[in-house]
Amino acid sequence: MSTESPSRKVLLDVRSHLAPIPRGDYIDHFFQVPPNASKVGIVLSFHKQRVAQLFLSLHSPAGFRGNRMNPSGRGDIVLELWATPNDSSEGAVAGPLPAGQWRAQIDVESVKEDVDYRLEAYAEFDRVPEPLVFNYPADHVTKAAAGWYKGELHCHSTESDGRFPVATVVQAAQDLGLDFLSLTDHFTISQWRKLAPLVNDRLAIIRACEITSHQGHANLHGIREWVDVYVDREGNSMDKAADRVHAQGGLFCINHAYSGSLAWQAFDFDWSKADMIEVYHNLEGSNNAFHAPLWDRQLARGHHVVGVAGVDSHRIYDGTHRLGDLVTWVYARELSEKGIIEGLRKGNVYLSRGPEMRFTASNGAGDKAAMWESLPLGKGPVSFDVQVKSTQPMWMFVFKNGYLLDTQRIEAGIGQWQTAAFADNPKNPAYYRIELHNIFESVIYGGIQWRDSNTAQVFSNPIWVGYDQMKPGTCL
Repeated sequence: MSTESPSRKVLLDVRSHLAPIPRGDYIDHFFQVPPNASKVGIVLSFHKQRVAQLFLSLHSPAGFRGNRMNPSGRGDIVLELWATPNDSSEGAVAGPLPAGQWRAQIDVESVKEDVDYRLEAYAEFDRVPEPLVFNYPADHVTKAAAGWYKGELHCHSTESDGRFPVATVVQAAQDLGLDFLSLTDHFTISQWRKLAPLVNDRLAIIRACEITSHQGHANLHGIREWVDVYVDREGNSMDKAADRVHAQGGLFCINHAYSGSLAWQAFDFDWSKADMIEVYHNLEGSNNAFHAPLWDRQLARGHHVVGVAGVDSHRIYDGTHRLGDLVTWVYARELSEKGIIEGLRKGNVYLSRGPEMRFTASNGAGDKAAMWESLPLGKGPVSFDVQVKSTQPMWMFVFKNGYLLDTQRIEAGIGQWQTAAFADNPKNPAYYRIELHNIFESVIYGGIQWRDSNTAQVFSNPIWVGYDQMKPGTCL
């Protein structure tokens, strides 16, 4: 804890108690910062024996200045945020320190035991340095060529609850052969300052952050400014956050929708505002069995929700957290932040554990479609073509409007593309998607091929027939 000195002044010192019931969403503590401060900081300390998830954020009169969390810690927990005009702690944002009323916010994520906490705010008054000025190279093009690019859309650094600093995460993504990376630290955009000098000609970096609320989690990709992620505060909501993301040209992605206490619980959310959903999440195991049906439900209502993957890596070299084990492939006109965001929005996208895949369709009238494109209805049978490059044989499952239409075995083709095809003649609007799964020999029910979250290798995005003829929100 800080103490008074000629250059430091304690602005707030609060001791309080939290009980499991009743539990609010946020606790605000206000304090006044005098003029000419060279540093402002807050410190939250408490003892955690079982479940006491308290997150800390700092807000100046001009807005958000940082967030700190330690969800996996035990025992004595100390969370500190500080900022100066040209530097900051991890999770905090450097910049001018305006005089006036500041706010320390405690986010009560989960409390299942009695907790005593202490919150202190302080300011220092040494020589005030010049404010930090950095320009993020948003227009940098890593590769000026159209093509398929693979990357990670969900990972964390020490700016939130990851185990490795920003530079290490970026280096690992490059070393593992990824083409793009979206570093989605919880609540904060403090990582952007450290990402800016790392933008290079090997890896496209996407500015992002993650909403981490009591209603669920969502990644905000391709934003240019911090979006108010505290959607549980009165007057805010997931819908409003999505609107702010879209106003910046970004994409709103629903994360790990069936992740226990972290599951999607924004039941009044307007799904027309969702751009993407994590169809497969590397840390969720068997919970992934529910993600595809939720996605199918929204697709069947005509919503343009692109399916993507997320490792949600916190430990970039470790087991299910390892970067590159599960990737999202995007067809983009160029490898850049702008190009990947544009490609994700268009939806010519698939997720994979290793195999490469192409999925296209055509009809007798000469119309052609890639993933998330639509062929006109009523022009005869539609032929669907699938190409797969894999080191092992797989079962291909074909889904029409969320229901199984066909299965085929695809043989291994080491270094070569294997082809498969199917056809259908829909009389009403329909969408088609495919999944590729490892061949599972120990079949529980002898008459069918077995598939589950452990066998999943590839999920395509859908190809539509008659999408433009659907009324938004109506079910197929």
